[in-house]
Amino acid sequence: MIKKLLCTLALLSAAAPLCAAAEKEAYLHFMNGMVQERKGNYDVALQEYRRTMLLDPESVFVYKQALNLALHIGKVEEASQWAEFVVQRDSATADNWVLYGNVRWAKGDLEGARKAFERAAEMDPSAHEAVYQLASLWSSRNPEKSVDYLKKYLELKPEDAAEVYYQIAVLYNMKGNHDAVKASLLKSKAADPYYPQPRYMLANFYETRSDTAAALVEYAELMNLEPDNRELLGHVGELYAGPSVNNLPEAEKYFLRAWALDKKDPTACFWLSVINEQRRDFKAAASYLETSAAIKDDAGLALRLAYYYTQGGGYDRALALLEKASLKWPDNEEILYFLALGYDDTRRTPKALETLRAVLRKNPDNHEARMQLAVISERTGDMAAAETNFRYLLAKKPDNANVMNYLGYSLADRGLKLDEAELLILGAVSLEPGNGAYLDSLAWVKHRRGNTAEALAGIKRAVSAVPDDPIIWAHAGDILTAAGEPQRAWLAWKNSWLLEKPGKRAAAAARLKDLEPKVGKALPALELAYLKSFSPAAHEFSSFAKLEGKLRGKTVKFDAIVHYAPPSDFSLTVMGPLMVPLWKARVANGVMDLDSIAIKDIDSETFSYWASLIAGEMKAWFAGEYLAAATWNNPCLGSAVREVCLDDALAWPEEIKNKAEGKLTFRPGNYFLKNLYLFPETMEFKLPFVSLRLTLDREQMNFGGVNALKLAD
Repeated sequence: MIKKLLCTLALLSAAAPLCAAAEKEAYLHFMNGMVQERKGNYDVALQEYRRTMLLDPESVFVYKQALNLALHIGKVEEASQWAEFVVQRDSATADNWVLYGNVRWAKGDLEGARKAFERAAEMDPSAHEAVYQLASLWSSRNPEKSVDYLKKYLELKPEDAAEVYYQIAVLYNMKGNHDAVKASLLKSKAADPYYPQPRYMLANFYETRSDTAAALVEYAELMNLEPDNRELLGHVGELYAGPSVNNLPEAEKYFLRAWALDKKDPTACFWLSVINEQRRDFKAAASYLETSAAIKDDAGLALRLAYYYTQGGGYDRALALLEKASLKWPDNEEILYFLALGYDDTRRTPKALETLRAVLRKNPDNHEARMQLAVISERTGDMAAAETNFRYLLAKKPDNANVMNYLGYSLADRGLKLDEAELLILGAVSLEPGNGAYLDSLAWVKHRRGNTAEALAGIKRAVSAVPDDPIIWAHAGDILTAAGEPQRAWLAWKNSWLLEKPGKRAAAAARLKDLEPKVGKALPALELAYLKSFSPAAHEFSSFAKLEGKLRGKTVKFDAIVHYAPPSDFSLTVMGPLMVPLWKARVANGVMDLDSIAIKDIDSETFSYWASLIAGEMKAWFAGEYLAAATWNNPCLGSAVREVCLDDALAWPEEIKNKAEGKLTFRPGNYFLKNLYLFPETMEFKLPFVSLRLTLDREQMNFGGVNALKLAD
């Protein structure tokens, strides 16, 4: 003001040119300061404002511009000096008191800030910025008072309704007023549906109230606003994958969308790997995890990826990954432990033992590593090391039933310290009376001590508890042999042979061969009894299947559904597109019923004849008729109706011929166990000019029967 007055007077004198020059220089510095501020050159801009103040020390506007910038870059002391100047020069302007209050707040003087804002609001009731600042000032100390100010602000600035209602919701949330939170967020949403913050808060509000369905509705609308938001897509996917919804197929859609946007997205990669893991598609699971941005910094993910490799048969890749991870995380005991397991799985036993010892050097009380060291030592014949480690574990935890049983069994199996071995196993059984493995160990130590009667009683309990363990059945075979019961022993060893992995069946096969002379003429009956024990004939069964037929050189392929209900109801339904039934064969109460069908170049009567034969043989299979009234003629079973020839191991039917219709041959194959019952995965039928192959879908079988195998009486 003073400078303007002097310049006005100077216009009447010779000093007028000098005044005009000073005014121009101040203007240029100020404008340059504003340009530099917009460019982000804050220190340069502030220096220009200071020069302007020197040239025009009375300009309140310049001081206000400078103090705002000083506050922004944290130079609070300078801002404070300039704020004092502003309110001294112009104390009648509400805006100046708002600036002053902002500075006092920045200096931690909350009371001074409050007074400044209140003074501004009193001077100008329409000073909405002062009202908003008062709401902000009270937000942490008195949320209810802050809400009152925000409501007043809303009256002054109704166009800010979306933001104000959002802030009110935040304050009500601090007070735990959930109804008010929801109401405020809905008002904010109504005021501006395109403002995302309150929408996110509303969705989260529904989540915390366990209303996942409502949350998903909000997130779905947000995805319309932000279709490329990977974090949002991932979060929605996690909601669908979570326990409240548990819809992995739906979750997968969102994870795939996030992954398509960024194939390194950690959330999408992790969940897609988990989903494929549940499908047992370990190759796909590994492929997703390999691209994750988190894999290089997360030891847990490295372990998971190594697990996928091993499940897919890629042991070398798993070991290479774990070896690399052990160098990156040398103190991670879990990585070293699983590296040792990998060495053991790939028969690099010395490296496995060395790695386990390395883990124990870091942590002598690592239970898993010490247990594995004891187990491998026992398996490789180093009983001294095994016993030392087992006893170390028992010293730490004397009631560890698993260790007691393992040590007791290891001693008993070698005929060592049998008294102590039995006491150890008895201790394990007392802690877990129903544990089949412990009952087996107890029967075995009784056997090793020559107590055959108690061994027999014990192994019977063990088999009842765990009917699918080949080792327990092998022990039963040896105990029954010692008891002078070769026929029951043969059946026990046959069960052991079937339940064992194909590559480990040699021992059982040798025992069966050794028992044949003792079994003598009873062998055919035992073979038949064995086959009947694994036949699912008494149980209802249905399965999806693939059907491939060749009719006079023409190949047809269909999906199908096979269903059998005891005692003799059977149906085969051929499906078309969209699983629409095309044709069906039914057998009920011995009566065959076939749908009519028209196939080019095939006579319908001929087709019906073939189809009835095939359906009849399939019914006979699932009903167990191929074993009925059969007599043994090694390696075949024969009856008046059909001849059933077994494979070389006499384990399952390999070819069945219908004697009445000598033209039909039925070959079941690729046998697998389902609930301890034998099923052929493939069923191939051959007739003149016709062949048909039915392949059951193992993963889509509906079969509730459970084979409770027991020792033969």
